Amino acid sequence: MFRTHRITYRIGAPPTATTKSWTQVRCVTRQVGRRAGILNHWTPEKLALSDRYPLSTEMSQVVHPTLLQEAQKKSKEKSSKQLPKQRVLGAGYSVKTASNVHVRSQIVSPDLCDDVLKYIGPMLEQHKGCDILDINPGACLWSQKLHAFLKPRSHILLEPSPGIFKAYLDPLLDAPDSTYKLVSKDPLNLNSYREMVEEGVFEHQTRVDPEGPDAQKLNNTLLVTGSLAWDPRLPGLAFDSMAKQMFCLFASAAWSNDLFHAFGPVRTLLWVQSDDFKTMIAQSSGNFHKTSRMLEMTQNMNLVVSSVVKERLVGRGSLGREPQYEIESTIRALQAAKENGMDIPDHRRSPAHFYAEEFNSDGSGKVSTTALHEFMYKQHLAGNVSTQYTARSLIELVELEKHIQSTYPDISIPPIFPVQGSKSRARAPPLFIPEGHPIRDSDLMQQWRLARPAFGQQFRLKLKINDIADVGEEMYKLECAALQCSPGPEQDKLIAQIQDLDKQWEEEVSTMPRNKTTTPGSMVDDRISIRHMPRGRLQWDARPFDPLMSHEDEAWPRTRLGLVLATPIPHPEGDDKFYEWVADFVHGLYTDTGKDIAAALETMHHGLSDIIKDCPTLRDPDLGGRMQMKHLRVRMLTMTQVYDLVRAYRDWPFKVEGAHHTTYYRGGRVKMT
Repeated sequence: MFRTHRITYRIGAPPTATTKSWTQVRCVTRQVGRRAGILNHWTPEKLALSDRYPLSTEMSQVVHPTLLQEAQKKSKEKSSKQLPKQRVLGAGYSVKTASNVHVRSQIVSPDLCDDVLKYIGPMLEQHKGCDILDINPGACLWSQKLHAFLKPRSHILLEPSPGIFKAYLDPLLDAPDSTYKLVSKDPLNLNSYREMVEEGVFEHQTRVDPEGPDAQKLNNTLLVTGSLAWDPRLPGLAFDSMAKQMFCLFASAAWSNDLFHAFGPVRTLLWVQSDDFKTMIAQSSGNFHKTSRMLEMTQNMNLVVSSVVKERLVGRGSLGREPQYEIESTIRALQAAKENGMDIPDHRRSPAHFYAEEFNSDGSGKVSTTALHEFMYKQHLAGNVSTQYTARSLIELVELEKHIQSTYPDISIPPIFPVQGSKSRARAPPLFIPEGHPIRDSDLMQQWRLARPAFGQQFRLKLKINDIADVGEEMYKLECAALQCSPGPEQDKLIAQIQDLDKQWEEEVSTMPRNKTTTPGSMVDDRISIRHMPRGRLQWDARPFDPLMSHEDEAWPRTRLGLVLATPIPHPEGDDKFYEWVADFVHGLYTDTGKDIAAALETMHHGLSDIIKDCPTLRDPDLGGRMQMKHLRVRMLTMTQVYDLVRAYRDWPFKVEGAHHTTYYRGGRVKMT
């Protein structure tokens, strides 16, 4: 499903605009002990020990970067011909970073493990007495906690560096009546899992026939857990992260009963780096790309643990969603968790949970742009700075004004909200400064006179986008109502209203700056995903609970950990390997998820938009459809609609010669006769 090789040895991918090696990260200053101009990843903060967690001290003596770097050098000297270039088991694959080594992050907090098991324990009850495959167990703290909870009949530790972690593995393996079993293979080599199946390592498991009736039945007698967290991020083959690549491979193997899914599809419960995986589970329609669809059609993914967002990023690094919709989604997740009897302890709550409760006081669950910004502004003035939901421009402006006020207490600056100025012109508010006052011609005043109007202009643009999105959401609701009406005067009236709103939409979007013309559509799609049925257009917006928050000192070296619980979704039934047709079609359709469905189909194949008329689900509001196809973007399609499109495409008689097979859009070729 994902285009990969059978063995995922990485020789090194060329850097791109979004993936840079550490040698490309430059700094101005020069420090003793490293090459000039290269940023050192291993800062004192990263390597700091925790008094709360003694295991962090032990880990610093076992997997310290300097120790692994020395082991790497010895390994290269001893076996440079046998191993792939610069490969070191236990550390991953090295690249030319300042430290020249990747360290597997080790969980050192028993509290984190206990809180996780208490939180999702009811979901794991069905796995009690099962078999466990534990990938990269390392110091085995999580392994022991999970083992004590599930009491498995066998617990297979897939550890590539048993020598490094011998002091933690041996007590488990040598204990009386131990059900632990050590397998020393490379977890990054897909053949390791196939060999374990063939060698009978899973002695209690029975292989299923991939073509049999039970091939896609969930196997609760096997649970796969472990860690895919490397620090710094370990690059993959055609992926910016090896963890992402392995996760995608594990997910796609479920449909073909490959790897550990040979015994039937199994759940995975994997520790990852939060910053590495924040885009894997799409948290906005704008970030829902091809990989997102590939994953969400094969796995039901839930984020059990995450980390507090330090800063609100923009561009590629952002979540792609305005903060009011993040809070709105959080409100609904907390409501769902409450219905499921799940409660987040106070020490595992994020600022988002506080804001969700604050904004849901009226029970509507909706948050306006103005209300959010005014609230964050007041919080900032009170000393409660929320970098997660506050734009950097507002933070910098507030800090500038606080600095001016503290330096010149006799100057009174009017509050930022409500924003001054007209829609067409941004200006700084009037400010009385006595004649001869030192601030009059100062740099501080010059900065303020530039920053205040700039923020006002930016904020008014947000309000304009919000107003356009209001039109788009109202148009969607009317379309759903019209499609549910029988032909007649009532439907005609609704259609007339839709046409008026569509004209208004086109006119207002045309006045937007060129780089913002797609923003209203993304905002409408976010609203639809959060507020309207069917739920599940984005799995994130249909999540049954919100994640617990981890803290950086709960791992060593210090990092931001996440935990992903993934449950396989059975592949669609059908003859002629219908699920392979689905995978291939999705690969072609989701090249640009922001396109409307007709344009996307035309991009795949000239004339292919003709199949829209053969897909009734596209116009069924109960299944995610709408009346105007030009407003139905690819990212908003449900899997029911995708299956409908695939059936129509497979039967479409106008495909080009050689296209009637299941790997056409994935670059496959068939022999022509």
